[in-house]
Amino acid sequence: MTGFVSIVGAGPWDPELLTLAGRERLTRADVVIADYLVNPALFTHCRADVHLFQRTESPHAGAHGEPVPDQEAINRLMVERAAAGLYVVRLKGGDPMVFGRGAEEAEVLAARGIPFEFVPGVSAAIAAPEAAGIPVTHRDHAPCVSLVSGYEAYEKGGRAVDWEHLAKGTGTLVLMMSVRNCRQNAERLIAAGRDPATPSAVIRWGTRGIQRTVVAPLGQIADRVEAEGLRPPAVMVVGSVVDLRRTTQWFERRPLFGKRVVVTRARQQASDLLQLLAGQGADAVAVPCLDIAPPEDLSALSGAAQSLDEVDGVILSSPNGVRAWFDALAGLELDVRALHGKCLAAIGTGTANACWERGIRPDIVPSAARSEGLVETLASRGLLARRWLHVRADEGRDLIGEAVRAAGGTYRLVVGYRVIRPKVPGLLTRSLLPPEHGGEGTDAICFASGKTARHFVETITEAHGEALAREILGRARLVALGPVTAGALESMGLRADAVAGGLTDEAMLAAVVEAMARG
Repeated sequence: MTGFVSIVGAGPWDPELLTLAGRERLTRADVVIADYLVNPALFTHCRADVHLFQRTESPHAGAHGEPVPDQEAINRLMVERAAAGLYVVRLKGGDPMVFGRGAEEAEVLAARGIPFEFVPGVSAAIAAPEAAGIPVTHRDHAPCVSLVSGYEAYEKGGRAVDWEHLAKGTGTLVLMMSVRNCRQNAERLIAAGRDPATPSAVIRWGTRGIQRTVVAPLGQIADRVEAEGLRPPAVMVVGSVVDLRRTTQWFERRPLFGKRVVVTRARQQASDLLQLLAGQGADAVAVPCLDIAPPEDLSALSGAAQSLDEVDGVILSSPNGVRAWFDALAGLELDVRALHGKCLAAIGTGTANACWERGIRPDIVPSAARSEGLVETLASRGLLARRWLHVRADEGRDLIGEAVRAAGGTYRLVVGYRVIRPKVPGLLTRSLLPPEHGGEGTDAICFASGKTARHFVETITEAHGEALAREILGRARLVALGPVTAGALESMGLRADAVAGGLTDEAMLAAVVEAMARG
């Protein structure tokens, strides 16, 4: 049975610029084949069992999925996986039909009889100048815009750019892939008649939190680009519209602009915080430090579900615990009715919401979303001396069990899931290194638990050694989700520069802004 391929535009970088249609395709994909310039934050929309491939800069540069070295390998993968009956998403930076080789890939699929579709994306040709405060058209400046390849690949194919036509036009020029050829392209335009005083700009990493914009007259732009050390990816804009940046720039004025903020949650749980951080201008980086696995022995969880008549209530500590518990009930062909007459306690609003999604309202949600808060709530209601079943991860504090037993109750702990350390691509860990070591630096790191902190340190140490791991941690602001996580950091010899006032993404964002504002 033949599968299907969706050729999807991922947008320029900002994860919020992915279209709703693109997000929907990612949620259904069996296989995702992504370009190198695709933001890894988009992979949080995928199913946990998706088979992920990503194009690399070189055969030795790690990717967020299995590395794909070249276009021929991409074509082969699309054909093989779709021919096997799978749904494939070919995820391309920007828009697949704007210098994206989308039509070439579609021709390959059509020749093999594989059905496909195009899902448009936001092109960097428009979005990068816009993020720099440069409109590509304006009634007082430019009646048209030309999108031009600044790369010689088209010339090699016998389709050279008509520089004389472009130089004499009245519209804005946007040259894609133009950093390496910036000087040559500027000289060609000037030689063809363009005024060397024409305002010009080069924008690197448009819509990303580390976006950089260099502005200069056309005759001087190459010197400025070299002096600033700008590297790909970037677009070049030529035209009087560049002058409007003085009044219409906005992206670089947001509070976290220019700051790289690392989120260390599980891949499937990082999306909301990444979007909040990006919305404040940060270059939000997902470094997965947790992965969820079933317990080594499922019989204990199934046995607890079969023995509900032996307990008065069930404590669930996290959304993952909720999923594990209700999956265990479903495995026994039971549902929420099995909890009739039982007191259900959920630690945290996220856990409570996960219960709501399963069709049941928790009886107890402590205002302080941690073990101490639950113990205090149970004590105030005279419920500590009951028979309690607690479903949680394989590691955690025994505070609840100690309090229940001290009050004369019974406490049964069951492991619903294990938290393990996932493999992190080398390309990603290298990007966290300070610039003098070949990376892009790290300004803040968000930790939601002591375990994420331990896993992060272990991952960076394995990849780059203890000295560089400590340098990354020493230069960055460390932000903890609540006092328990702050205490865990201190026990590891790390400082918590800011502590979120609540266990929500909004509270974590506020703590990051506060930490960055302190300098």
